[in-house]
Amino acid sequence: MKILMIHPRPSPRTIGLQHLMIIEPLELEVLAALKREEDDVEIIDMMIEKESIEYFITKYKPNVLCLTGYITNVSNIISYCEKAKSIDSNISTIVGGVHCEVVPEDFNVDVIDYRVVRNATTAFTPLLNHIENKADLPKGVLKPNENVNEIQLPDFDFYMPIPARAYADKYRKKYFYIFHDDITLLKTSFGCPYKCSFCFCRVITKNLYYQRPIDDVIEEISNIKQRSIYIVDDDFLIDKKRLKAFTSKIKQRRIKKNYIVYGRADFIVKNPETMKDLAEIGLNTVIVGFESFSDKELDLYNKKTDSNIYKKTMEILKENNIDVYATIIVSPEWGKAEFKNMVINLKKLGIYYVNLQPLTPLPATEISYPEDQMVIKREEYDLWDLAHVSIRPTKLSIPDYYREILKAYNSILFQPKVLWMYIKTYSIKMLYKMYMGSVRVTKQYNIKIKEAEQNA
Repeated sequence: MKILMIHPRPSPRTIGLQHLMIIEPLELEVLAALKREEDDVEIIDMMIEKESIEYFITKYKPNVLCLTGYITNVSNIISYCEKAKSIDSNISTIVGGVHCEVVPEDFNVDVIDYRVVRNATTAFTPLLNHIENKADLPKGVLKPNENVNEIQLPDFDFYMPIPARAYADKYRKKYFYIFHDDITLLKTSFGCPYKCSFCFCRVITKNLYYQRPIDDVIEEISNIKQRSIYIVDDDFLIDKKRLKAFTSKIKQRRIKKNYIVYGRADFIVKNPETMKDLAEIGLNTVIVGFESFSDKELDLYNKKTDSNIYKKTMEILKENNIDVYATIIVSPEWGKAEFKNMVINLKKLGIYYVNLQPLTPLPATEISYPEDQMVIKREEYDLWDLAHVSIRPTKLSIPDYYREILKAYNSILFQPKVLWMYIKTYSIKMLYKMYMGSVRVTKQYNIKIKEAEQNA
C-alpha cells in the first residue's frame, strides 16, 4: 500500500514556537519504521512545505493517510482528512499522537476512519493488515462514533523501534531548535514519575513511567549523523544510576555529540557530579521548569520543591558551561508587580533564554477553571498553545496582560550583555533566523492585544 504520513502545519492563529524551532516528526519516523516490506511510505512535513495538502494527496495517490499532532493541530488534521476524502473517498485515514491518545473524542468525525488511542507502535502494522486484508482490528484503535470508555483497552506496551529517520532527510537542513541546528530527536523514556498538576505529559501514560534499555539508546545514538541530539523525554534527569550508565557507555564508545534535555532544578541541585559527568560527554543545554518564584504557586502546581534552590541550580549549571532554557508559568493572578518580580529574579540568576507560558488548563490535567473564567473556548484548538491567555486575568486587562508578557520577554532577551553574547556565540545566519522568529512572535502578540482591545 501507499502510505502518506503528514506532519501538520500550524494554524496562523497559533502563537509561536514554530517561528523559533522546526523539528522533525519523530512520531511519523517511528511509524515509518513499522511499515511492511511491501508498503511504500512518504513523509511530508507541512511545517516546511509550501504546497497544499491537496497537492500531495493528488501527487502520491495514497491508500492510507496517517497523521499525528497536538491539541493545536486538531482542526488542521480534521481538515486534511476532509480534503483527502473529497479527492478519494477510498483513502483510509488514521490519526494518532498524544492528543488523540488522551482526548480521542476531539477526532470523532466521519472523515477519520481510525483513531489510535493506545500502543501505536504495536498497533500500527496490524492496523495496516486490517485495512488491506480485513484482518482483526487491533485493540486500542477506535472507529468513528466508538467511545474509548466503552471498549477494553490493552495494557501499555512501550515498544520503541529505531525511527526511520531517512524518510525526513529531505527536510533535514531545515530543522532547528532555537539556537541549535544540525539536530535530531531522541526518546529514551515514556511518561514521568512526578505529578505536576499542570502537566499533560504524564496523563498520556496514565502516570506510568518506562525507560528504554540504555544499550538500545546508545546503539541508536551511535547511528545518528547529526551533531546535536534533543532528548525529548518528559524528564531525562531522573535516574542517577541510569545516567551514570549512559555517560559511561557514551565515553566507552567515544561518541561525540551535543545534547539538549529536560530536567528538574531539584535533581540538578542534588546531583552536581552527575551534571559534571553529563557535561563531559556533551550536555550543553538543559530545559528547566522553574515554573515560579512563588512557593505558594509551586505548591499549587504540586512541584514538591521550593524556589530557594534556584540559585544553586544555576551555579552548578554555569560551573559546567551548561546553558539553561527556563520555563515559567505565568499565573492569571499576576499583576504588574508579579511580572516585575519574575524579571528581576531571572536576571539575578543570569537566565536569558526563557519561555513564558500562561497557565493553561489542558484537558485531563488537574488544573481546571469554571467556564466563565475562560477566555478561549474548548473547541478553539489552535489557541491552546501555552502562549495564548486562556484564563481571564484577575489584576490586569487581557491587553495589559499580553503587554506585560511582551515587556518581560524584551527585558530578558534583549539586554545589551545578552545581545553581545549572542553575537559572539552564534553565526549571522542563525542570529537572523532567531531575530525574524522573534519578530513574528511579537507580531502575533500585538495582534492579540488589538483583538483584546476591540473585544473589551
